[in-house]
Amino acid sequence: MRDFKYISFLLVLVFSVLGFNNVSHAADLITWSTSKSLTYQINGSAGKIEKATAGKTSGKWYWEVKVDKETATNGVKWMIGITNDKSSTYFAYVGFSGNQISSDGIKPFAATYSVGDIISVAVDVDNRTIEWSKNGVSQGKATYKASDFPASVFAAIISASDSDSRVATANFGASPFKYAIPAGYKAYDEDNYISPVGQSTLKATAGDSQVNLSWTPADQASSYTVKRSTTAGGPYTSIAKSVTANVYNQLAYTDTTAINGTTYYYTVSGVNNSSEGPASNEASATPVAAIKPNEQAILDVAIEKEKAKVGEEFTADLSLKNVNDIYAEDFVINYDSTLMQYLGYTEIAGYKVYNETNDNKGTLRFIVASQGKNHGISTDTLFLTLKFKAIAAGEGKVDSLTGRIADTKQEYDIKPANALQDTILIEKPSFLDVNRSGEYTLLDLSIDAFYFGLTAADTDKTLYDADQTEDNQVGDDDLVYIVNQMLANTNYNPHK
Repeated sequence: MRDFKYISFLLVLVFSVLGFNNVSHAADLITWSTSKSLTYQINGSAGKIEKATAGKTSGKWYWEVKVDKETATNGVKWMIGITNDKSSTYFAYVGFSGNQISSDGIKPFAATYSVGDIISVAVDVDNRTIEWSKNGVSQGKATYKASDFPASVFAAIISASDSDSRVATANFGASPFKYAIPAGYKAYDEDNYISPVGQSTLKATAGDSQVNLSWTPADQASSYTVKRSTTAGGPYTSIAKSVTANVYNQLAYTDTTAINGTTYYYTVSGVNNSSEGPASNEASATPVAAIKPNEQAILDVAIEKEKAKVGEEFTADLSLKNVNDIYAEDFVINYDSTLMQYLGYTEIAGYKVYNETNDNKGTLRFIVASQGKNHGISTDTLFLTLKFKAIAAGEGKVDSLTGRIADTKQEYDIKPANALQDTILIEKPSFLDVNRSGEYTLLDLSIDAFYFGLTAADTDKTLYDADQTEDNQVGDDDLVYIVNQMLANTNYNPHK
């Protein structure tokens, strides 16, 4: 044993990543025999064996040891492994050299280990095998001699230095293990075994300057830590700890520090005592300002026809949408006065026009109010119909330019994108001009002026098409149409 004069060992109880508050134990905890605790400190004493307070005569058993402290300058002088009931021999894995030591001597084995490393031990008493892992990575398996352990096998740590001091902490299972127990094995302290904290499933829902989080409970968790990042995948910063709020079996937390327009990424993890479980899935949300009632109001325009011929009348309905309890409207409508003539409006029962401004150039302004509380607009509601007459060919539109509405508490401007329009295709009559010359001139206007006031049947239809608007009457609409066509005729002599 003189080769191990400087070896010291440390077994660590992993009160690490997953733990509990107020754990109650079914039986006395298995500890180290001398310290009567899970942590053991020794100064010097090469060959000193510290074993667990209970041994195993059969079965497969797992425990973990963490090296907490080592004052030697040339490596950890701990050996971790097993001993017999009389502490007369041991089978161990050495820290500073990575060797394996047994009654058969010293053998090269695996990597060295240092302060902070966790050495896992898995012993199969029935088949006399022992496997060590360093920080979750197997370092190899070996077989021990039955004659060295005739009665039982004990978890053990052994100091291998007459100088320096070293500390180790064991976890026999009374706290969640850092690494998963191998299949078929049990926690060394089976009676007090605590299973690891489970994993939650997280959901994030955006609000106004906040994000609402909810998640499923994690097994063995007594509280939760919420973490946040502005980058997918992290790194994350804890924004809430010891969260326990439960709503309908869903854990919940509201992040009220979120800024509208910023995308946040969240995880949540269960915690018990000082141990934290695995992170949940990542959930993201982008908070946005809440849309208040009537701020997304729509002023809609719907022309009754897709097409009309010159001289034909048509209507355009005005409606409000996405509103609640609106009782007054002030809005501006624009129409193409070169293609259509405004003829007036028709009021809808329950709504009255209190002001109509017409510039006769295509712009109309109306102020309309409801007639009593039963006529407040809260659904898609038609409140006014405009009347037009087609006077020239082309594609014309009726456009709601601006608008303001009011409920009984405040006024709201209709957003430009929500002030809608509609179009109508106005077609030429089936013929050309009045005297059939192929273009409109002052002569066409003069002929219709001659027939003004007559029906189409009273005109000389063998020579002329005086009823330009095809309404069986020669009137102002025909003369207006002819004038518009004259003005559009670049071949008409006064225009040259």
